[in-house]
Amino acid sequence: MKPHEQLEYEMAMENMLKVLPAMLGMYGAVAKASKAYFDELVAAGFSEAQALHIVSAQGITAHLGGGQS
Repeated sequence: MKPHEQLEYEMAMENMLKVLPAMLGMYGAVAKASKAYFDELVAAGFSEAQALHIVSAQGITAHLGGGQS
């Protein structure tokens, strides 16, 4: 690895380690939001299989930007 590549790698790792606790802390909220979205899709008339496909295809972006992935 070239010196500048090593430096970039180390900086990226430092940044990742800084945001990791926040990312881990969000997982519960993301799971609850995804489940609520799934439940609302089923309540709106989608089958459970369709709702699961929609939620899994859109991931956490389902609730952003009007639900467009």
